[in-house]
Amino acid sequence: MKQERQDNKTHMGTNTAGEALINPRLSLAPMHNASAFATMSRGVACVAVVAVVAACLTGALAVCPSGITPCTCREETQGRIMDCTKASSSADLVKVFQTDMGDSRFDYFQVVPLDGHSTLEALPADVFGGKTFIWLWIGQTDIATVDPNAFAGMEETLVDITLADSSKLTTFPFGSVDAYKSLYKVFLSNTQITKMDPVAPAPNLAEVSVPGSQIASIAPSAFADLPRLARVDLSRNPLTALEDNWFAAATSEPWVLYLDNCDIADISPGAFSGTLPTGLFLNGNKMTSIPEATFRPLLENMASSTALVHYVDLSKNPLECDCAVQWIAQDATLSPFVRNAVCSNGEVAGTPIQDLPADFFGGC
Repeated sequence: MKQERQDNKTHMGTNTAGEALINPRLSLAPMHNASAFATMSRGVACVAVVAVVAACLTGALAVCPSGITPCTCREETQGRIMDCTKASSSADLVKVFQTDMGDSRFDYFQVVPLDGHSTLEALPADVFGGKTFIWLWIGQTDIATVDPNAFAGMEETLVDITLADSSKLTTFPFGSVDAYKSLYKVFLSNTQITKMDPVAPAPNLAEVSVPGSQIASIAPSAFADLPRLARVDLSRNPLTALEDNWFAAATSEPWVLYLDNCDIADISPGAFSGTLPTGLFLNGNKMTSIPEATFRPLLENMASSTALVHYVDLSKNPLECDCAVQWIAQDATLSPFVRNAVCSNGEVAGTPIQDLPADFFGGC
């Protein structure tokens, strides 16, 4: 049976750009018309952790405030939900959140246009006026910038920052996320971000996802200061090579790296260091070889792992099978942890490397 995206398909569904910001399996989704949405994130290996954190942070809150047009507030079983989908600018948000709302604690903030997109253009400093949220779900907006102090006041509450389909977003303050002690996930999709900057040491940040963007380079050790890192998703970015220390990590968790559907043709042996990923998705790239210096340490780590995902996916790469693949093709211990590696050249085109006959390597 083909093993593809086992973890995210099991836990969170797929990642289509027009899908929703919620995961109905958590039973925490506050949105009306939720059937119009599925999830916009690439999976959570520790869904239960988020639910537990949410339960701890959510308490009995006051009734919804009035006089907050163009935003609305509603109370549901999951908590108080502030919906600002009709806000047309950051000025609208600043005006709303300057209002005395009595209890400043909310559970959800959302901007989720059902049709078209929102003209909300920025999240400036202190835009929420000290009001606190656990989940920030924002999709299909014109937001271009997020100030490092945009979420001031949420240092102890904020769990999830989602900015989906942010086609004008050029930067994000990754260097300031360490202020948020409960932050579990940052998800930014379809952005104009061109470089992955270092992520500050947020103590509980497990997921960093910037798929479908313009990232062509990664700062060395960008993820090295995240002690609970479990997932990095940089799929569908114009990466052509992976350089030294780009994926240095020091996490206590097994972690999975998604680099599918980029333009990767070369991976430095020093690209990975520290805590190696237990899962690596390289499907849909331009890899022509499986260099031993790069892949042997990764595969040895995967072979010893008990994580749900512990393999490299190399499907849809133009692999050229020759003597250079003998090391993995004939290694019965490590080859099972290479999935969908299929030769593209000559008479062996279409043959999985594990199925190459021994005499193929007779002249090596």
